[in-house]
Amino acid sequence: MGVDPTGAKDFYAAVFGWEFRREGGRGYHLILLGGEIVGGLGPSPAGPRFGSAWSVYLAAKDLDAAGRRAEQHGARLLVRAVPAGGNGRLSLAVDPVGAPFGLWQGAHDEGVVLVDEPGALTGAALQTPRPEESAAFYHGVSGTHPATERADAPRWVPSFGVTDVGAFEDLARAAGARSPAPGLLADPWGAAFAVTELPAAG
Repeated sequence: MGVDPTGAKDFYAAVFGWEFRREGGRGYHLILLGGEIVGGLGPSPAGPRFGSAWSVYLAAKDLDAAGRRAEQHGARLLVRAVPAGGNGRLSLAVDPVGAPFGLWQGAHDEGVVLVDEPGALTGAALQTPRPEESAAFYHGVSGTHPATERADAPRWVPSFGVTDVGAFEDLARAAGARSPAPGLLADPWGAAFAVTELPAAG
């Protein structure tokens, strides 16, 4: 995810109550909420030059074929089919408009287990200056129709559930985050994420 995984663990544990379980020997951790997997965290496979950001991965049954399709549609692969412990393999790429994204071929049937609850992923939006071009690219690569938002800087922004957006933003700012717009935050290292108000779990 970024250049300071230790600091990121402290930040996200404070704001979402996440716990982390080390997987493999490259500093990668599974993110857990109530014992269920909600994501992963670790140093970027592309190194510090990739910066600190949330990576959105598209599931692929055949990672090599998905990588070839991405290149055929104009993407640039930065990292090609590297192992992620025993959990699967991943590639990192930049789409034709400039948004980084990942491809993931899992070794197990399940990936992220818990979604659409407070503290868990609720979705992801693609910010792009050319929404139609970006949408056509991802449809060509994976058959998906991503939610797009027009913006100057191309990037994927994941969204996590919270029970009270205002209270969460206050908590996140106290832990070092910035809030450039309602519902949108950047952690202390600049990784952007959104929050969606949901009813309390349980």
